[in-house]
Amino acid sequence: MKRKIAAVLKAEIAGSEAAPVAGARLTDARAAVRIASERNGGRMLPVAAEPEALVAEFQSAVEAVRAAVDVQATLRARNKGLPPVDQLAFRIAIAIGEVIEGAGDVPEETLSTTQRLIGLAAPGGVCLSRSVRDAVVSKLKLHQLDLTIEGERPEPTSQHTLVERPKKAAASAGRSVGLSDVARNAIAVAALVFSLAAIALWMLERRSEAPPPSAGAPQAATPAPASQAEVKAKPVAGTLEFKPAYAPDPAVVLTAQRMLPQAWSDCHGTSADKAVDACKRLLDSGIPKGDELADIQMWNGKALRDRHELDKALEAFDASLAAKPTAEAYSLRGNVHYDKGTWDKAIADYAETIRLDPKNGEAFNNRAWTYYRAGRHKEALADADTAVRLLAKEAYVWDTRGHIHAKLGNRDAAISDFRAALAIDPANVASRDGLTSLGVN
Repeated sequence: MKRKIAAVLKAEIAGSEAAPVAGARLTDARAAVRIASERNGGRMLPVAAEPEALVAEFQSAVEAVRAAVDVQATLRARNKGLPPVDQLAFRIAIAIGEVIEGAGDVPEETLSTTQRLIGLAAPGGVCLSRSVRDAVVSKLKLHQLDLTIEGERPEPTSQHTLVERPKKAAASAGRSVGLSDVARNAIAVAALVFSLAAIALWMLERRSEAPPPSAGAPQAATPAPASQAEVKAKPVAGTLEFKPAYAPDPAVVLTAQRMLPQAWSDCHGTSADKAVDACKRLLDSGIPKGDELADIQMWNGKALRDRHELDKALEAFDASLAAKPTAEAYSLRGNVHYDKGTWDKAIADYAETIRLDPKNGEAFNNRAWTYYRAGRHKEALADADTAVRLLAKEAYVWDTRGHIHAKLGNRDAAISDFRAALAIDPANVASRDGLTSLGVN
């Protein structure tokens, strides 16, 4: 199989997935990783040995880093609204490595490199290989901590030392920096820490951090975040900050779609029962506002109507329209009023739909049929004519007008409309019954 070089991102939950926070929150958090990766140009990769692994490839390191920032910003914002016991955090690693083109599995050496970096990342943090860091430093301004890895076999010829310390300070440390085969594949390891505050993104939480050294003063190493027992690292404060232009907009991060992506998807794309449960979860979170709230209430109303809970459906559509009046919500609420037999209210909602969307042929057809059921046949015919003009390729509008013509005694016109409906949809039972009622086979 053909291989290619790509920026590879791997995300791993910090702690045990068997903890009480697992379940729906874990599903949403994992979905946030997938959505952020795909939104930033990434492609999720299969890992045969770890079916639940979250691994993505990117054409550029910049896209991968932006995706990592996106993920951690979303999860950090979500955690702020949860008690500590319910919070979830991910460690993320990004390295340059080989991947299989197409749908092939991720090579073991690439997984080993990213897994090693994940061991250096703190919960909520991102660890990058030196090659990734070098690729993004000129494009994204970052606040960084460089890590020296202790316990590796020294290689004096290597020029890829991560920490630039004065000779005096380096000598006092009594340790040298070397690169193993795995580290050499990644070129070196640099932990990049981002701020999630208003401008800078701090994604690596430290118990303490020394102030930036003054000009010409030696750089003293500060304690690194806890990492795997077999890997010890000492960070030195960097001097880069994250560009506000690339920081996720809090208004975008703090949305129901971003923070509860699985519930968002289920609310409008599944069975009625599942949709109602998902919509309730979104509404109970208190996150949706404005347009999102209007959409969720509208989807909830549709699902409730499907479950024949008409009064609750009306409440949902009322809430949707209060948040944002739309032609679609008025039309859907009109359908519920039609189901309840409250013709005048249904007609009023269809009229408002047409006011907001004058070319909405379905609304004209629905109002025509409601007029027909209410015995207002001449008004029904006027709307049916408009519906046929707007939706001439739809069988149901011809069927509607055929029934109205039949009721008005326009036999030939009714037969013509029923036949037009059957020409589009030969299985249209209502039109066949209409012809039969007129004595036509």
